[in-house]
Amino acid sequence: MANRLHQLVETVSMWPRAMRWAFCAVVATTTFLIWDATIASLGADWSSQAVTLEQQIAELKKPTTLTSAVKDSVKSFGEVSLPREKTDGASELTNAIHDIFGQYRVKNDEYTRTKTNKMKSGSLPGIASSGETIEQVIGDIQFDATQEDVMKVISALESSPWIDAVSDLRFTRLDGRMIRVDMSVEAWVVSKTQRKGRR
Repeated sequence: MANRLHQLVETVSMWPRAMRWAFCAVVATTTFLIWDATIASLGADWSSQAVTLEQQIAELKKPTTLTSAVKDSVKSFGEVSLPREKTDGASELTNAIHDIFGQYRVKNDEYTRTKTNKMKSGSLPGIASSGETIEQVIGDIQFDATQEDVMKVISALESSPWIDAVSDLRFTRLDGRMIRVDMSVEAWVVSKTQRKGRR
């Protein structure tokens, strides 16, 4: 290889000056094109990746700013929690309801767990792992209380981290200042998918 290169240099040195300049121009152009198609492209990719990483790091370093609407939602609805394992979620839902009833002056209170529904696969994307489904544990609540205590109980239920939804609110006026409340509550839980056995 070295001998061939030496012979090439000697041959080129014997050419007229114009041919030597033309040969050097061709070699330089070819070298540039090869560099541009390989090394320069690779360098541009690395540079682009570095810029992207810098932007992501800068974004992570920014302080988290909550808008007034988000702050109001946090105050109204409480801390947002991911769905719990089914047994824990159903049990803590019941405990939360009884704890709240114990904090306020309610009468004739009753909680009945009515059903469990599977949520649509796209309802909470990325939450359930393979072999898991998201379900709604639904229960009905009835209680009697004054208007002031009714509002406090409903607010406490909505703020509980163990209660993910409150719906079907119905009010019935009773004697005096008492109000009868009928409502439904939900806890969103993760359930393991049962595998069918082989026959």
